[in-house]
Amino acid sequence: IWGIALVERAQGKFAEALAKYNQVLEIQVKALGHDHVDVAATYNNMGIVHKALGDYIKALECYQKSLEIKLKVLGHDHVDVAKSIWGIALVEQAQGKFAE
Repeated sequence: IWGIALVERAQGKFAEALAKYNQVLEIQVKALGHDHVDVAATYNNMGIVHKALGDYIKALECYQKSLEIKLKVLGHDHVDVAKSIWGIALVEQAQGKFAE
């Protein structure tokens, strides 16, 4: 399902991709628990889709959830933490929040 979501996102089929990511997230949380890097990656991908749809509030929520999990599991100095911070920065830039 995750791979299909990636393809749909690349094709600009954002609503379809988001539906797939929600399915993936539900499966991952049940199988792996909430604090897992795969769950964080799915939240990050959902943030990308929400941003593409112009839903900046949901995009920030997803990026924040991804960041929280990554900080807890990987620590502050891991490169994947930077990806979530970058996503947050891109959303804030799109909102015109350049000082943040």
